[in-house]
Amino acid sequence: MKIINNDVNLAVILVFLSIGITLAQDSGSISSTVVVRPRSMLVEFWTPERMKAAKEPVVALPTKNTNTGRSMSILTGPQLTVPGQNPDVDSPLSRVLNTLGRQVATTGRVFWSCNNVLSCCSGSVIPSTSGDLIVTAGHCVYDTNTLNWLTNCNWIFVPGYSQGAAPYGRWPVKQAAVMSSWATSNPNPNYDVAFVTLSLVNGKHISQLTGSQSLGFNQPRSKLTYAFGYPVNLANGEILQYCSGIPNASRYTVNNYVGQGLSNCLMEGGCSGGPWLQQFNETVGIGIIYSLNSFLDSLVPNTINGPVFDTNIQNLWNYTNTQNLEPDQSVRSGATFQTGRFLLFLSFFFIHF
Repeated sequence: MKIINNDVNLAVILVFLSIGITLAQDSGSISSTVVVRPRSMLVEFWTPERMKAAKEPVVALPTKNTNTGRSMSILTGPQLTVPGQNPDVDSPLSRVLNTLGRQVATTGRVFWSCNNVLSCCSGSVIPSTSGDLIVTAGHCVYDTNTLNWLTNCNWIFVPGYSQGAAPYGRWPVKQAAVMSSWATSNPNPNYDVAFVTLSLVNGKHISQLTGSQSLGFNQPRSKLTYAFGYPVNLANGEILQYCSGIPNASRYTVNNYVGQGLSNCLMEGGCSGGPWLQQFNETVGIGIIYSLNSFLDSLVPNTINGPVFDTNIQNLWNYTNTQNLEPDQSVRSGATFQTGRFLLFLSFFFIHF
């Protein structure tokens, strides 16, 4: 996502879900939506040509403190790590785990199409009771300009995306949730996080095919971190990219932002929502997701900013993890498995005027 850094409120062009009827609800500090897909919603809309043509949305970031309507502050608590899930033994992932690593399968591209505009972000499969959850950026799910869940936009997740190929299928959204402090016209950038429940595809849960990374809350900072994503400025977003290093406190402090900044990273628009992993094992591609690609500030070039997965985000995951455990209508989606190399990158950047 491209972010324009000027003196206006943070106006994140988020795009969400797939065609359907949206039923919004507010549960305390959490806002969620359930998607009812009509027959007209076809994952086949996303042909290789359309996926290759998708671009990052545009976001405006304030350079001055504004009224973000902060309904909560960063809430710290005990450190928690939710173990990752292994794929089924018959998953095609078993064929490439030793050569490319699990992050190639668990990381993917998010696509949506609103008003004939093809847009993209990144995301990652995370552990859940249902085996259907992914994490991405809040601005990739909720439109803070219109205050709407963008459920009529053919929103899908393509794990393991590589040069137009969808080796594990195309997965439409079923439900999504963000913090209520994000679902406002003055969103709190500390909570640019969304958890999305996916529908079954060919009778399978996504984690059965890809496995998942571990998920961490209140994790230590200043640890070696790997950030993954599909930035459009690198290989046109067609190949998974990554950067690594030890993050510092973000130099963007407007509106009490307390996230982290990962420097020396060239990823730009399109990598938003891609995971940040600690304790990452390069051999098998497994680590702990504790943040994600959120935004770039033009005043601090080549630095990706990511929110803290604090206790509020943990509560958001707990909420989403207990939803949608009922049987789901399965979607058919062709998937031809093929391997592909990967590189390094993020989600959205800012240009200062």
